[in-house]
Amino acid sequence: MDLVDLPLHQCRLSEREILAYRRYGSGPVEAILVHGLAARSETWSDLVLLFPPERYTLYLLDLLGSGASSKPKLADYSIRGHSARLLDFLYQTGLQRVTLVGHSLGGAVVLLTAVEAMLRKTDDLLAAIVIMAGPGYIQRLPLMAEIFANRLAAALFIALYAPDIWVKAGLKMAYYDQKLVDREHIARYAPCYRDREAKRALVATCRSLVPLDQEKIAARYRDLRLPVLLLWGSHDQIVPLSQGTRLQEAIVGAKLQVLEECGHNPQEEKPAQTFTILHSFISQVTESIG
Repeated sequence: MDLVDLPLHQCRLSEREILAYRRYGSGPVEAILVHGLAARSETWSDLVLLFPPERYTLYLLDLLGSGASSKPKLADYSIRGHSARLLDFLYQTGLQRVTLVGHSLGGAVVLLTAVEAMLRKTDDLLAAIVIMAGPGYIQRLPLMAEIFANRLAAALFIALYAPDIWVKAGLKMAYYDQKLVDREHIARYAPCYRDREAKRALVATCRSLVPLDQEKIAARYRDLRLPVLLLWGSHDQIVPLSQGTRLQEAIVGAKLQVLEECGHNPQEEKPAQTFTILHSFISQVTESIG
């Protein structure tokens, strides 16, 4: 089975904002997978099929502006905007006690979603969160974000066809194992660089990566009281492992797992090990709930 063979569902948040998602499995343990920057739900392909479908129901979500979700020209593409829509998605689908799994930008979205759920006193929405290489603190922006700060460069990116070499450059930075920069993996990410509306949304996202109230958000990490797993590659050049260790120190009871000889994308570089870690963590959470 290929993920693209799964039926595509839609969650209409407003007339302009529609989130697309695919559902895998029909088991009692529910989790939402949130992709990273310049990515889409297909980037979970190597990991998802390892989950037993009779035990898990996985929701593979495309963030607004990505994948099959709508890409309105005027929208809030900030981390806070994505977080608010993720909470709305939970309300509309009626999901409760769900585990949120976020990679990179998705990890930052999931972390802020947990903080917001806590502040709204709707903690029953979440069973646990998993942050995979997701920044919780201000760091150097990704190269593309630095480039898109220049309006001319951003306009050219939106207007011009993106050759494979652009995608390769991003993947070479993301992967520790350079053999993975192949045709199959390039094809997963290429639409993010070639669809005009997706490129416009990507530029908007890159320009709003740092929340204006980041210090206030970070101060709330210590108040979180739900199971948190932090999963990092030892050779992550995009979101360094120091982000993970800092989050571990800030979040009560957070567990940090480090994959050796792995870069920024554990779900693609080490899918079997990543599954084992996620399955063990989610199973422990499920048993503790009850």
